[in-house]
Amino acid sequence: VHHIRAVKTPLLIMLGDKDRRVPASQGLEFYHSLRTLGAADVRLLVYPENDHSIAKVDAEGDCFVNMTYWFKKHLPSPPSTPPQ
Repeated sequence: VHHIRAVKTPLLIMLGDKDRRVPASQGLEFYHSLRTLGAADVRLLVYPENDHSIAKVDAEGDCFVNMTYWFKKHLPSPPSTPPQ
């Protein structure tokens, strides 16, 4: 959180609320800090009953759908014709 003012890249945060590697509280603190600063486009998704891997079938599907939407929103479109 020390360098949070330097964050400019859009960020999608996905947390499993049963994660034992990275406590959800750390992700929540990071998310709320970014939102307070208004420095970057940030979205938070919390998956109940999931751990670090977000592996329950319904959560995994939702995770992939949201990642796809996020990338479509924030990554440039590929060129319509390949370079020659």
